[in-house]
Amino acid sequence: MVRLALTAVLLLAACASEPVRVEVPVIQRPMPPAELRAPIQRPGRIFTAPGAASVACVDPAGRDALVGYVDLLRQRMGAWEAWAAP
Repeated sequence: MVRLALTAVLLLAACASEPVRVEVPVIQRPMPPAELRAPIQRPGRIFTAPGAASVACVDPAGRDALVGYVDLLRQRMGAWEAWAAP
């Protein structure tokens, strides 16, 4: 019975007091730079019809465009990793 009375007194005391304000830090994600969010320009037409002028359906101009595009993707990936590193 004493326990019940003590619990009731503690509950009433807790309800009568002012609420306690607890501040919790909220992690805010930093915005990546605009150059990382900008879309990468896709190359134009890369693949061609099979023929004597192309190897594996890619002519020399298409090959250069494809290699350049892959290099841009690698550079962007490296920039994202460098930005995200602590």
